[in-house]
Amino acid sequence: MAIRNEAAKVHLVNCFADALQQSVSAKHDGHWICTASTVTTDPVVFGGNCRSFVMQIRLRGTLHGGLGIEIPLDDAKSLLGLDGSEELRETWREVMDGLVQRLPKRAVDAGMFAFSVESFELAEPSADYAQIGRMELGEVDQGPCVLYVLADDELINSFRAAEWNSQTAATASAQQALAPELGRVIDVPLAVTLRFGQRNMRLREVLELNTGTLVELDRQVEDPVDLILDERVIARGEVVIVDGNYGLRVTEIVERPSAAVL
Repeated sequence: MAIRNEAAKVHLVNCFADALQQSVSAKHDGHWICTASTVTTDPVVFGGNCRSFVMQIRLRGTLHGGLGIEIPLDDAKSLLGLDGSEELRETWREVMDGLVQRLPKRAVDAGMFAFSVESFELAEPSADYAQIGRMELGEVDQGPCVLYVLADDELINSFRAAEWNSQTAATASAQQALAPELGRVIDVPLAVTLRFGQRNMRLREVLELNTGTLVELDRQVEDPVDLILDERVIARGEVVIVDGNYGLRVTEIVERPSAAVL
């Protein structure tokens, strides 16, 4: 699946490269450098017969889904100066733990690409992940080792939402330039509503409502719900749980509110 939003992808890979460099520097002496690059063509599945370590990291936020960091076993041995498999595995786990801890709680670039880490674990290579970039890590006086940055379909699809934010940021700026009065009301709170469905009911049915009454709506459980502002549907998405509260993960923008609506 092609990634259309190069800016979001570059931002994501760079965030992890910076955190990896900090983690390795804290774990080992020396001056470490980690550079990042991204694949500009369609991502390809990485794997094969070579043995490797894969850290699978679950992201949530604007960018959400599974991200993988894969390093061939021989490169991990050379990088960390270890040979025993158990010691090598444990040390690499500690490096990845340091990486996650050093990521910003919410890594944000111009307010558009936000994500946080939900979970992470060492796992086996999987064909469900495709390569989206690479990181070259090493000390200044030594050749670098290559780590591959992977993503599952959910994460690749989430780049589209970030792309929408990127494209509409310029539109929002243009709207504010055309309507100076928008700046005076931009922080006014608006009440938005989630609509799970609806149905027509006779007055008799409404009067007969009681505790325990079931009201069937016109929408299937798997159908997206509507986000409504001023009786107009502005977006649709799926219901999620965030820290014990209901939330909405937007999957479709139906109508972007304009200054006239506000």
